[in-house]
Amino acid sequence: MRGNYYLFAAATGFGVAAALSSYRAMMIAGALLVFTYLSIKNRSLLLLFALIFTGAGAAIWAYVVDGQNETVLHEEVDTIDGQIADVPDMDGDRVSFSLQLPDHNERVQVFVRVVDEEALPVFADLSPGHECTILGEIRTPRPARNFNAFDYRSYLYEQRVHWTFHHVQGKDDMTCRDSGDTGITSVKQWRHSGIRFIEDVFPDEIQGLAMALLFGERSYMEADTLEAYQDLGIVHLLAISGLHVGLVSGFLFFLFIRLGISRERACEMLLILLPLYALLAGAAPSVLRAVLMSCCVLLCIRFRVPLHPADGISFAFIGLLLYNPYMLFHVGFQLSFVISFALIASAVIFARAKTRIRQFMLVSFLAQVVSFPLIVYHFHTYSLLSLPLNILFVPVVSVIILPTIWLLFLFSIISPFLSSVWLLLLEKIVNVFHSLFTYLHQHSGLMFVFGQPSGVWVMLMVVFVVIAAILLEKRRKAVVFAIGLLISAAALQYFYADLVPQLRVTFIDVGQGDSILIELPYRQGVYLIDGGGTITFPQEDWQERDQQPDPGRQTVVPYLQSLGINHLDKVIVTHGDYDHYGGLFAVVEEMEVDTVLSPHTDIENSEVERFLMHAREQGAQPTFVHEGMGWSVDAFTFRILHPTPTGGGESDNDQSIVIDAHLYGTRWLFTGDVEEEGEKRLIRDYPELSADILKAGHHGSQTSTTSSFVEHLNPMVAVISAGENNRYNHPHPDVLQTLEKAGVQIFRTDEQGAIRFYYQNRRWHVETMIDE
Repeated sequence: MRGNYYLFAAATGFGVAAALSSYRAMMIAGALLVFTYLSIKNRSLLLLFALIFTGAGAAIWAYVVDGQNETVLHEEVDTIDGQIADVPDMDGDRVSFSLQLPDHNERVQVFVRVVDEEALPVFADLSPGHECTILGEIRTPRPARNFNAFDYRSYLYEQRVHWTFHHVQGKDDMTCRDSGDTGITSVKQWRHSGIRFIEDVFPDEIQGLAMALLFGERSYMEADTLEAYQDLGIVHLLAISGLHVGLVSGFLFFLFIRLGISRERACEMLLILLPLYALLAGAAPSVLRAVLMSCCVLLCIRFRVPLHPADGISFAFIGLLLYNPYMLFHVGFQLSFVISFALIASAVIFARAKTRIRQFMLVSFLAQVVSFPLIVYHFHTYSLLSLPLNILFVPVVSVIILPTIWLLFLFSIISPFLSSVWLLLLEKIVNVFHSLFTYLHQHSGLMFVFGQPSGVWVMLMVVFVVIAAILLEKRRKAVVFAIGLLISAAALQYFYADLVPQLRVTFIDVGQGDSILIELPYRQGVYLIDGGGTITFPQEDWQERDQQPDPGRQTVVPYLQSLGINHLDKVIVTHGDYDHYGGLFAVVEEMEVDTVLSPHTDIENSEVERFLMHAREQGAQPTFVHEGMGWSVDAFTFRILHPTPTGGGESDNDQSIVIDAHLYGTRWLFTGDVEEEGEKRLIRDYPELSADILKAGHHGSQTSTTSSFVEHLNPMVAVISAGENNRYNHPHPDVLQTLEKAGVQIFRTDEQGAIRFYYQNRRWHVETMIDE
């Protein structure tokens, strides 16, 4: 009973500390909570309370009362001073790094555009610890511009970053100097030197893998390869975690003992070296968890105190959240602790396995089941290949690739020439694996798209997993029923999107381009009009970036997956401008597409032909359409009004597909990039044409949406799809004036982000991602 009072006191102290925003009081309350945990005999229930309460306290602290996460800067700042806090990321003519402000717990994310190739070595020499004075433009970080999208502003906030700073490289407006090697900065500089050493010595194919496994740096991985790792559920192989820390600590402990060092001194040395290794490895949540747990074990060995693994992971969980409550929202933190805790709690189940192979397979299976709800919640997809690939390749990575990379890294420091032969051999082996992963990712039909689930669904899945594990441990026959609940809940989420009765039309924000998604009720039809595409301009080789922007892969496909969409009935390419069809390459690769509609024109466009051939290779059926064609589903009709069978005009824009859609008694006109000539033809040939909602042509260009066209259609609403601060000055002020004069309500993706119309309770509603 006394323990319960201690628990109540600890919980109250933790809550009061959070409410008062007192970091020291919170640490005291946390220490009291740990003391209570150790002082109660029946600790299993209290452990659950401790972890849940610490997590809740961290959430409250982070997003309600954290008075320390405030900015000292303002919008008029044009010069900042600070110290580079991490390894600068260089990609073509772009350099980015985090700058720690002096005398304040705030960072600024700096982006530099290099305009002179001769300046590249200067930026390559920048490393953590350099103190810089930079002149440029300060901006508020961009929020999420599409529904269910990654929120960069929130992500930076959790890193205590409130501003981004943009600088165009010049001679006198950025100066950096080495502040000297001291403390943590020295370790970060070693990490920077190690990454640069790998970049100079290792072959291209294994540079990214070596940086990920040795220093926790995945930004150098090939985009296609990294995406394959993520979608196939094996990206954890690239994360430094318990496996890596165990190998490093085990090797060092064995080495110290062989050198004649006592066990006590060896433990003490590891207690110093492992935190340094955590910094060298990038200090990600997974490596911090593993290092903290290892330190707990080493302390207990040193002082001969028994420690249950559940105690070690609990101390690590509470300690990390006391240090940084924002870690709670990091997906790596969540997956690392959930899987590790589940494996520890299921030790009895694994102990029954008669062979190591069966035990390993049980561990892999349980890890997949436990992580499933979080993976679906954060990434919206799940691959059935995840389990077999983990069973096959975790031993390969842990037993062969990881030790080999460590040895070759050390050997390369001694003799780069002699190690080059073994590096080339390793490159061949890794290339085979990566080619296999990429092939499976591109051709496998075992990828399931679940969409964005609710928090209630995640909690129910966790409860079902716990019930199933308990019944399995007790060997109860009811475990079959619990597994059935898991499968039923997963199936419900998978098919939920097909049960949505709403009709939705979403103007996806793809920057300077078009992309419109139409979802009929109960998924009777799903149509995508265009897919965006970033137009690039000629650059020199040194300016080319490895990670090219692709709104199709980075915006359209993730949005479709967040809605649970893996099948499109029709993809419409309105015309041959890259900002309309460029993103569709990724769409036809990631989605099952029945038909691709393209205008039947007399203008030759080899790039569009290349896309249509690519779509055919992916299983879609290209179809050329023109005026007079169309389709209908129940009461919903879609008529193609343009182009004519003989061509729509002299320009590619004027040969855009124009669709007249009738949806619940409301007329929509999707106009692509049709310009004045095409608009005149529509006025002439369709004197009775009207539109309630108009997609303004050509992103609001002065060449489209003429006053005569607006007067003829008499729309109530116009939607303009344009890029934020685009170089073309879209939408043009004259177009805005024309629409305003006609009393048309205007929605703009450049100002409001994604715009979604949905039909509910017999009327249309509209929501925008960004409130003006």
